Amino acid sequence: MVDSRFEQYVGANLNGFVKDVVRLASQPSVSARKEGVEECAVLVETMLREIGAEARSLRVEGAPPLVYGELKSTKSSKTVLFYNHYDVQPEEPLELWKSPPFKPEVRDGKVYGRGVSDDKGELVSRLKLVEAYCKTAGGPPCNVKFCFEGEEETGSVHLHQYVEKYPELFKSDAVVWEYGTVDVAGRPKVTLGVKGMIYVEFVLQELSQDAHSSYAAVLPSAPWRMVRMLDILKGKDERILVPGWYDGVETLSEEEVEVLDAQEFNDQAFRKNYGAKQFVGGMDGTMAKKALVRRPTGNIAGIWAGYQGPGSKTVLPKEVHCKMDFRLVPDQDPDELLKKLREYLDANGYADVRMEVESMEPAARTSFKDPFAQAAIRAAEKTYGTKPIVELSSPGTGPLYLFTRRYKMPSVDIGVSSEDGAIHAPNENLTVENLRKGILWVAETMELFSAS
Repeated sequence: MVDSRFEQYVGANLNGFVKDVVRLASQPSVSARKEGVEECAVLVETMLREIGAEARSLRVEGAPPLVYGELKSTKSSKTVLFYNHYDVQPEEPLELWKSPPFKPEVRDGKVYGRGVSDDKGELVSRLKLVEAYCKTAGGPPCNVKFCFEGEEETGSVHLHQYVEKYPELFKSDAVVWEYGTVDVAGRPKVTLGVKGMIYVEFVLQELSQDAHSSYAAVLPSAPWRMVRMLDILKGKDERILVPGWYDGVETLSEEEVEVLDAQEFNDQAFRKNYGAKQFVGGMDGTMAKKALVRRPTGNIAGIWAGYQGPGSKTVLPKEVHCKMDFRLVPDQDPDELLKKLREYLDANGYADVRMEVESMEPAARTSFKDPFAQAAIRAAEKTYGTKPIVELSSPGTGPLYLFTRRYKMPSVDIGVSSEDGAIHAPNENLTVENLRKGILWVAETMELFSAS
């Protein structure tokens, strides 16, 4: 059980914690543009040392630093690893921000700025949790390790190299994953896994140069051919049409089905948040809730060709680009599916289309019956005074498999953010009260796990 002195320290120093969120979020670190990432790593390492942790920046060729830290406990031999990332998404569109994205502001009980929720606010909350323990109890209830990477937002493409190069550093008994939320009704969510992903860019070229659009009468159109290719990838029922795509897709146990059925999901609030009149295919709320956990997806993330400026330009583009992400569920193998995707395109007349792979990650999941998961669930109820929402899996993706597979350690996604925090969007925000309660939640989880 969290000591009252710990709780009082967190409350008394909350404004200082917020200032450190602002401090970190003021340093741009857009991995997609390689902007400010190195400088941000230096700041993160400094902040780790400020709480008394041993810290250093690890390096592998071609990758931003992975900031690693440790703090030993005298109370338990167990070790909890905190995984977070210090890189952020690009801030565009700038015109929709009410305040500059890299000059965070506190307004009406919330901090606004790029990365204040995903993931710098979460990262700072882990640091401040440990600081509070050091100030009030001489140290944390168990050993703590910190793994803060700098390219999660671009697919964590080098994280496996870090794990392979420094395997002993990350060995732990459990991992608190990067991001945790409270829903719009104030209920904490314990998330136990992530979907996998294949992210590719298709490049289709038909001409050696752009042509006058009047020649469309005789010259082939790259955009039209791309549209036809995309049309054979997914049916109107949302099922991916590549043969074998669903082979071996997991079957949930009866207990897992019960957990999923019990998971509360406010479908009206969810749609309202995104301005959606209905779910895909006319699904009701129950079907949508299950799809977020169990349905593989094929999403067009971006498509572009030709002229996109103001006014008109009559042009026949020489080529077209399309980025797609395919979300995967447990038991789907990204390498195997990528091969099937290539074979399918080749067999249907698209062998000339380049397919550039940007990232691949399999899904990962922890059993809700695991002691660490149960500790997080009990801690949530104690901290918030209400039963948490237990999610078998997030609909999102992260490199969780690197830890759950290699080290066989359980993982929970819990933290300080909110469901409507506008992550990856303009006016991203973090509620100050969620920061306070989330720190207490994670601390209570560590206490219960250490004592079990």
